[in-house]
Amino acid sequence: MFDMTDAIVAYVNAIAGMFFVIGVIIIVYSLDDVFVDGAYWVSKALGTEKTEHPDLSEEALLARPQRHLAVMVPAWHEEDVIYHMLKTNVGNSPTTVFFVGAYPNDLATQKEVLKAAAEHPENIRLVLGANPGPTTKADCLNAIINGVDQYEQETGVAFAGYVLHDSEDVIHPLESPLFNALVNELDFIQLPVYSFSRSLLQATAGTYMDEFAEFHNKDLVVREQLTGIVPCAGVAACFSRRAMDALKQIRRGEVFDPTALTEDYDIAFVIKQLGFKPAFVHNPASYTLDIPEGDNELQRVEQTLAIATRENFPSDYRAAYRQRSRWILGIGFQGASKLGWGDTITEKIFFLRDRKGIFSGIIAVIAYFLTFNAVLIAVLSRYSEEWRIAAYSLLDPDLRFVFVVNVALLANRLFQRMIFATQIYGLAQGLMAGPRVVFSNFINFSAALRALYIFLWRHKVHKEPLGWDKTAHTIPVSVANEAQPVS
Repeated sequence: MFDMTDAIVAYVNAIAGMFFVIGVIIIVYSLDDVFVDGAYWVSKALGTEKTEHPDLSEEALLARPQRHLAVMVPAWHEEDVIYHMLKTNVGNSPTTVFFVGAYPNDLATQKEVLKAAAEHPENIRLVLGANPGPTTKADCLNAIINGVDQYEQETGVAFAGYVLHDSEDVIHPLESPLFNALVNELDFIQLPVYSFSRSLLQATAGTYMDEFAEFHNKDLVVREQLTGIVPCAGVAACFSRRAMDALKQIRRGEVFDPTALTEDYDIAFVIKQLGFKPAFVHNPASYTLDIPEGDNELQRVEQTLAIATRENFPSDYRAAYRQRSRWILGIGFQGASKLGWGDTITEKIFFLRDRKGIFSGIIAVIAYFLTFNAVLIAVLSRYSEEWRIAAYSLLDPDLRFVFVVNVALLANRLFQRMIFATQIYGLAQGLMAGPRVVFSNFINFSAALRALYIFLWRHKVHKEPLGWDKTAHTIPVSVANEAQPVS
């Protein structure tokens, strides 16, 4: 015979048991976060968070002779943004040449690149790959590198550095002078990448603001200090000629692994293995480029920030989780099989940190479900004797301890995110960064499910290749050189 009291007790006991298990898992999952947070703030207190490279002023950067840099931009169906990207950025440096890689079956993108090249023939080149698209960004980049080699043979120009950018990037005008100043002593240089400012109500786009602000001001700093490895972000990254020549030789002409979904991530570890010198460089400038009202008007903002690339990351939920699923596939699944787990304890910690994204979103959403149930049980216990009796299992001392630790970890996570978002975007956005952590976990949950489906079902079971699952891009349409100062 069915007994409601027994059923309620069994249900609440199950919730309590799951709460304890998930709570312990979250504590273990958060240990690396606490480690990175502690390492950063200790180094900041000791004044050791700065890199060994002294900051260079705008005057010092522009006073140096500017050598040639090759900017490599892979493009597949980027006809909506590539012309504006080139027009916005091409005037920053007369010695920088943009090589845009397009596919023979993408005539629309070709047309837009050629339109820009007709206006700036000395600084823009279209490179057509041999394979119809889409392949992978890595395959497209390899075709671009071949195009750069051909350009050097035809013109006699020797590029000092090879720069990575995407077709939606707005590049800081001082980026090329900074690469020019550092590329002789460094073999791989990564600059910060920030999202453009978005309105307070754009929750999906706002998560990118928060995450890149924290990751590119704290996590990469700590990783470089502790491991000597600087993961490439795929944009605002420069390889020296020495490094590029060595990569061509050791990888038989294919600098980037054409099967990799996160070719930028992979290449950083090869750079370190070859003994080259990488650096994550935070060099301040007196201004940045942003859309401070959250609209589509690019402006020069008089704010001292690191020289960084800006991007309009996805504002659509579906586009965001599809993009993040590609990151999980490339960094989590492919990275584990190709790169292993490192040699030192710190390398292992950061590899684990990279790959835990496979399950972190799923764990977080389960925790939200259990928290909702716990709150519901607490409410029902105020009105029902059966629920009040059953709810005593939630007062178990071990469960309460796990709960308190989880609350502390969550508070720390929100606080960290808010600090770095505030530094870049101001107090209002910083305060919104807290609730956006929750929303970001739902995006990561959807991304993880999609990545698991693609990798396990489509790739492993049905043997489908992992291809370029590109994100639709947007870019502010105003030309950076015409941007006006903002007070």
